[in-house]
Amino acid sequence: MNRFFVLLLGLLVRVTIGQAQSTLAINTVNPSGQSATTVAVPHKAKATEAPFYVKVYGLYGLITPGVQISHSELQSSDGSVFTFKTATKGLGAGPRAGIGLGVIVSDFINLGIDADILFGSDLKIVNSYTDGKATYGNTETSTLKVVSVIPNITFKALSRPAYYIYNRLGLVGGVVLDYKTVSNSLEAPTVGVSTTYGSTSNYTKNSLALGYQAALGIQFRLSQAIRGFVELVAYNQTFKPERLEFTSKTPTSTQVTVTEYKDQGVEIPTTNPTTRKPQTGQLASFTVPMNSISVGAGLAFRF
Repeated sequence: MNRFFVLLLGLLVRVTIGQAQSTLAINTVNPSGQSATTVAVPHKAKATEAPFYVKVYGLYGLITPGVQISHSELQSSDGSVFTFKTATKGLGAGPRAGIGLGVIVSDFINLGIDADILFGSDLKIVNSYTDGKATYGNTETSTLKVVSVIPNITFKALSRPAYYIYNRLGLVGGVVLDYKTVSNSLEAPTVGVSTTYGSTSNYTKNSLALGYQAALGIQFRLSQAIRGFVELVAYNQTFKPERLEFTSKTPTSTQVTVTEYKDQGVEIPTTNPTTRKPQTGQLASFTVPMNSISVGAGLAFRF
């Protein structure tokens, strides 16, 4: 009986020591402050939580609140009839495409910088009428192309493992690559030969297009390193034309005049009143807004 008790006691001691050793091994802390089991976790967790990302995206400006809406005008040869037509959209409408870099600062904030280009839509206005003597037609097309750089900050409003909802604020600085308006007119009399007229307003020098951006979107997981996102983005940008080259064409002549826009100065006509020859004119500067509310989508790659 005593021998049996000694054997049982020895077995219990061995089991107790074994369990204690197992528990100690599990809870042993390594120099970095992580448990042994944590150290053994594969590198997948690090890949999932990569702090840097690259994104590519596309947008389309659907509406243009607060912009200057252009219009075309038509007048009969004797001045008795005058018509006009206004466009439905303004500058800032149309497609954009861009890329961006970012870093995840915390569970709630990302910092990034984007670069995009506004390809814009051709803002075309077609206007025509007949007064019994002739048919008159006019087509006016405005184009705008701007490349912008946008430093931004993203706030995560609601975060879940599979997706998060966010809003983004950014400052926008853009360079106007192309801004012009082309107008073509046709006068087709009931009897006689048709006459065409044309003009081009080409703003060859402009200030920076400055403003801000605000976005609301949702990002969702597609794979371990790839995310997709959709968003609603509002752009507010303005710039000032600084130089206009105006070309007017008639069946018999072509005339080019130049106007410079200044914040302060004396108005100078584009045609010298004494010699009747073209000269560089000067007018007060004005601001061109190119606002838009756009819908966009893209991909973000974590690394």
